[in-house]
Formats: sequence, C-alpha cells, structure tokens
Amino acid sequence: MSKLIIAIVHRDDSRRVVNAFQASGLRVTELGSQGGFLRARNVTLMLGLEDEQVAKAMGILEANCRTRTEQVPVDVTGGLDAPWLPAEVTHGGATIFVLPIDQIRRI
Repeated sequence: MSKLIIAIVHRDDSRRVVNAFQASGLRVTELGSQGGFLRARNVTLMLGLEDEQVAKAMGILEANCRTRTEQVPVDVTGGLDAPWLPAEVTHGGATIFVLPIDQIRRI
C-alpha cells in the first residue's frame, strides 16, 4: 500500500528539507501555511510514497528540521501582563502525518 506524508515544517527549515528530498529523488509538493500559537509561517509538504520510501523520507525530515525557542509576542497574549503566561515557547521541528492511500497516479 502507498502512503501520503503530510509534514508541517518551520519556514526556516523548508528550503533545506525540500532540497534534501529532491536530491534523494523523492517528489515533494510545497504549500505555504500558517498556524499555531505564534501564528508562525510554516510550509506544508506533501509526498506520495511507496511503503519502502517512508523510512527514507522520515530520516530526511529528522535530519533537516529543528526546534527553536522564541519569545511570545505581546499581541499573541492580548497585551496581558500575567505571570502565568509563557514568555518563551519552543516550537518548530516537524509535525508529520503518514496516511495510507490506495494508489498514486502521476499523469
């Protein structure tokens, strides 16, 4: 059975990840996206793969995505100055979904 990988990666990692996929011969589709607590710009990557290619793709993601710590902007907290609100948050890396698909067709 084939797989669809949907990976949401930080924009600062996206070029490196896409280049690594292309260099390894894996086709990737790149979509701009935004979300999360910091309203950060992300890139959503989609890959249609055969089962035996999944481990290779996961290795590329693990090698090229990193977490980072950033200050929480005041506008995200609504201007509140409450000690229980986080001043920094760790984010980035990748959020990866691996879904079974019936077939891949390239026409």
